[in-house]
Amino acid sequence: MPHLLFYGPPGTGKTSAALALVRELFGREEAKNRLLELNASDDRGIKVVRERIKQYTKTNIAKGKINPETGREMPTWKIVILDEADMMTQDAQSALRRIMEAFSRTTRFIIICNYVHRIIDPIFSRCSPHRFEPVARDAQEARIRHICDSEGLVVTSGAVDALLRISQGDLRRAVTLLQSAASIYDDNLHEDAILEVAGQPPARIVTDFLRACQASPSQASSEVDNVISQGWDVCLLLQEMIRQVVVSPHLKDLQKARVINDIAQKEFAVFQGASPYLQLLSLSLRIHDCLAAP
Repeated sequence: MPHLLFYGPPGTGKTSAALALVRELFGREEAKNRLLELNASDDRGIKVVRERIKQYTKTNIAKGKINPETGREMPTWKIVILDEADMMTQDAQSALRRIMEAFSRTTRFIIICNYVHRIIDPIFSRCSPHRFEPVARDAQEARIRHICDSEGLVVTSGAVDALLRISQGDLRRAVTLLQSAASIYDDNLHEDAILEVAGQPPARIVTDFLRACQASPSQASSEVDNVISQGWDVCLLLQEMIRQVVVSPHLKDLQKARVINDIAQKEFAVFQGASPYLQLLSLSLRIHDCLAAP
């Protein structure tokens, strides 16, 4: 088996796949002796590479051991899992590259990261890369419903749709939101419960905002004050706004394009540190002009 590089968005099963591979190779008990798992975002300096990893790779493994769970002979090497390796410093990665080269006979490395461009080329070239895609919607929905059935949770279709929409293929985030909502709202979960624990504005907030923008500048300004006073995250509000504009049957394609372009510019400005209130106020007037145009 070569060194492996697992990369892709968060919550797509990279670490779970690595641990499952270790379990398949060595069995539950022997895996405790054959695995060194490190989170590189916590231990990301060169000292950890030179001390903990190098010391671990120096030990040899006896031949001929049998995996009791599969009946197959175990490999004669150990495994190091480096999670969030893209957080390691350049010097630490360079030291790791030399260790991977020197101790490949006794150790295999599984490098896990979200952003593969942060991994230096010498490490990338020594690994077999595997990209993990966001979890498919059908698979994510099936897992969520399985969890709800197992835990005795009553969940509406709207709540499931909200989980899928918010998590964007991140199954870990979907499960965390489900757990948080269940702890607050007991066993009966609805869409508003999911949106509240996620900090997402309900669809009606955005709908009312767009209606006010279409009505008049004064109503639009009043609705901006209302939204800001309620403490909604403006960036999340803008994302929901884009979703509603895209699917709106009342807007022409050219109007949709103009509004979405305006929303994108305001979202970028907020990310750059501009005042959310002023950007939302400016956007409301831009949307009014756009929707009023023939």
